[in-house]
Amino acid sequence: MNAIAQTEGQARVSLDAAACLAIGRPGGACTACAGTCPVGAIGIEVRAVTIDHDACTGCGRCAPACPTGALSLDGFLPVIETGNQEGAYDAAVFECARVAPADRVAGATPVPCLGGLTQGHLHHACEVAGHVELVDRGWCADCPSGGSAEPWRWTVAQVARDRALIDPSPEGPVARRLPLDARRAGPAPQPRRPAQPALSRRQLFARLTTAPAAPECSRIAPAHPGSGKVSTPALRTRLESLVALSPEGEVPAAAFPALQVTGATDMRLAAALCPTEALSLCEDEDADRLIFDAAACLACGACLPAGGLELQDAGTGPGEAYDGPQILIERTMAACPQCLRRHAPGAGQRVCDACIKDSDLAALGHGLMRRRQVPYGA
Repeated sequence: MNAIAQTEGQARVSLDAAACLAIGRPGGACTACAGTCPVGAIGIEVRAVTIDHDACTGCGRCAPACPTGALSLDGFLPVIETGNQEGAYDAAVFECARVAPADRVAGATPVPCLGGLTQGHLHHACEVAGHVELVDRGWCADCPSGGSAEPWRWTVAQVARDRALIDPSPEGPVARRLPLDARRAGPAPQPRRPAQPALSRRQLFARLTTAPAAPECSRIAPAHPGSGKVSTPALRTRLESLVALSPEGEVPAAAFPALQVTGATDMRLAAALCPTEALSLCEDEDADRLIFDAAACLACGACLPAGGLELQDAGTGPGEAYDGPQILIERTMAACPQCLRRHAPGAGQRVCDACIKDSDLAALGHGLMRRRQVPYGA
């Protein structure tokens, strides 16, 4: 039996609750991993994610689907010692593990599914081996574990785009089609506890009188719910790869989303709506500053209800480089001499708007009290 079909030693899915949008921001309704899982082993609950390890086949397609990189599979790629670096993999060719060793391309590294390769995997392989290929045997669409014609297409396109933005000369990962008779394919990835066959009458009575074993299902929940912010390990790894790829360490701004100010914006609301640390509010004594970090932006558009903001998929402007977090909006603040509250004063304004309204209301009341009474019927 092919190694990928074995239930023992199979890659296991692990989830970082601090990076999960479904846990940190349940209102966002992120179901990318659950929608991608071909066997339905991932369930989304209120501030919790359940993973049925018995139903999981270890294909890994949920990992690249996660926008923040909260999911990972231990053992998805073989561990190779390269010099003094332990835990690296030195591969130029990836193939589906269903391909028999005799039919594989020379030096190819088998993986449970080509769609399970993340951007971090491909970026690292490009740095180590230079030219990277994914061999497509034409079996993906009819895979018994949940077929998709080209499950690797989006990831390969993103990595190739990233590398082309830095330097068009180095070639990114490519998919090479080498059709092979499907009858030569090995068994597809199987769950740890496959479905039971039809039971005989004696087995049926034994099952009815014996309590069934509960499936191995872990429930991941946040340690401190209510924070509303999630980490982004996938975006951080992508930035590190782009910096390492750039000869001078300068990454083009076009590699990240862009946020522009088009009108009046509620800065506090915008920072609160952002699920990551891409938008943060810095309150100093003399000013409030809305800081934007494009490298941590998911381009989800959650901040747009704050008004006055326009989101673009990529930064514009030829030759512009990413220079870390930037001040998006800066608003001068001062302390009101009457109520001592911080406010945004206008031109020549010292007192806050609330105190001005209170003074106007007091003056109006005082004027009404001093108004001469008019006799009834006069």
